[in-house]
Amino acid sequence: MTDLFTAHNLCKRFGGVHALRNVDVTQRSGETLGMIGPNGSGKTSFVNAVTGELALDSGKVDFEGADITGARPHKVADAGLARTFQAVRLFARLSVRDNLETAMLVLEDRAHTLEAAERVELLQWLKLDSRLDAMAGSLTLFEQRRLELAMRLLMRPRLIMLDEPVGGLAPGEIRAMMQILQELKSRCAIFVIEHTMRVIRELADRVVVLITGEKVADGPPAEILKDKRVIEQYLGTAHA
Repeated sequence: MTDLFTAHNLCKRFGGVHALRNVDVTQRSGETLGMIGPNGSGKTSFVNAVTGELALDSGKVDFEGADITGARPHKVADAGLARTFQAVRLFARLSVRDNLETAMLVLEDRAHTLEAAERVELLQWLKLDSRLDAMAGSLTLFEQRRLELAMRLLMRPRLIMLDEPVGGLAPGEIRAMMQILQELKSRCAIFVIEHTMRVIRELADRVVVLITGEKVADGPPAEILKDKRVIEQYLGTAHA
């Protein structure tokens, strides 16, 4: 496998606090990579730094062999790297249809976006085709998460970084979202932050663990979830 994405020695401080301390992460093409760690461990800071939402103090980010360190979010999207957020980001007072149209404006080259027939298939897959005229703010959280995913997939990304995609969902909705994420693997590579260990066990090929801004473990889920340091510092004895 070739490397799809590489972060070299990422460092970010907020005052005297290290959000990221010399973090190295590599994701291979065709691989689904998970990232776990307690709240405040630097997971979202990592994604923010990679996707241009947060300026690094030092380090380098490569995507498909190109240096995207410090690139603005729309440039990162143009490169083929998309992301979602813990708190869904939509235009609540616009319709689903208008949210989708607005999402495509992010790209400077709209030739990268899905063709009309592909957009229809995408919306049918995510069960949004009957909701196009609904206001985004009126959707359920699960529908909003699917809409945000559709908005990113319109950009035809090669990698999508998902920040807690099942956060706030009911058990049945979590199962449905996990099915979507499994099917998403055929569309693009996935990087996923999650606290729900079932998602990590079933979805990720490999897992990176951050604790207080440092990478402390990296390997297959079955090994990582039995790692003594991970259990003691994050999972707790209930997961041992």
